[in-house]
Amino acid sequence: MPLVPRRLSDLPSPANLDLDTLVPPPRFGTVAFSSFVPHHPSAAEAKRTVEAAAAGAVDVAPVSRWGRWRRRVAVGRGLYLDGGFGVGKTHLLAAAFHAATTRSKRYLSFQELVYLIGVMGMVEARERLGGARLYCLDEFELDDPGNTLIVKTFLAHVFAQGALVITTSNTPPEAQGEGRFNARDFAREIQSIAERFTVVSVRGPDWRQEHATGSLLAAAQVPPPQPGIVHAPWAEFIAHLARHHPSRYRAQLEAAGGVAVTGVRPLTDQNDALRFVHFVDKAYDLRVPCWFEGDLALGELFDPSYAGGAYAKKYHRATSRLAEILGEARAATPRLSVAAR
Repeated sequence: MPLVPRRLSDLPSPANLDLDTLVPPPRFGTVAFSSFVPHHPSAAEAKRTVEAAAAGAVDVAPVSRWGRWRRRVAVGRGLYLDGGFGVGKTHLLAAAFHAATTRSKRYLSFQELVYLIGVMGMVEARERLGGARLYCLDEFELDDPGNTLIVKTFLAHVFAQGALVITTSNTPPEAQGEGRFNARDFAREIQSIAERFTVVSVRGPDWRQEHATGSLLAAAQVPPPQPGIVHAPWAEFIAHLARHHPSRYRAQLEAAGGVAVTGVRPLTDQNDALRFVHFVDKAYDLRVPCWFEGDLALGELFDPSYAGGAYAKKYHRATSRLAEILGEARAATPRLSVAAR
């Protein structure tokens, strides 16, 4: 009988190299352009632009020597969905994936892309990952020089194959890397990436904040211990994240029926904070229930100095997503509490 996770130590942490799993996560597994609700004129225009681009992502079947040559030299293109948090960028990205008729398409986060290339090596990544017609990359962020060079090389390859790349970000392409590393020394590389994309602005309010309470959960809002829900105190949880590469969080979350963390305290170490951000992103995408209990407002979770730092947008995005995660957790607690009796 398989082990039902109840502790963090029960969770497996395999590395995922199965390219068939590169599809939209459960939260966006069935979204469509028809279900997108724009809250700003720019969002409505973005929907039209992305929908038209997705319609052009089709399989190419050369029937002659000329057809093969024409496909080989076709120039790819990119759409860069730029905007704030909770405006629907990821919805549009997943809708594009679902709507595109090509069978050769990949959906993954930017960090997953960098991880896969790092594990495979650039040569194998080009062979196994670099031949798709459509790439949907969520949360495009150049965090360091190494990632910048890796992504520049890979994108140059896929564009040369005629691929369409659609990506989302909270940072305009020309501003990538600012404050995170000496972006001036990599201005040429950043510009070579930026110039391949058409920027599509997506504006509007953060719809997640409409129902957010602005605070972590009270003890009574956390379900009691039961099989399938991993319980841990905050310090143990943070130490667990530090022991595992963020690329492993997905497998661990998929193995858990939920994660309940008690005694949450403010994050004052930047490395701990960034790992927590990645965990929140994965939990949000996978729609795995998470309960975070503590006497804190959401705005107090991250050190105040981070608000104006290089990773400020990451923290704002995590806070926005955490508000929705906690709202869903509150709603699930009564049902789970009854089931545990």
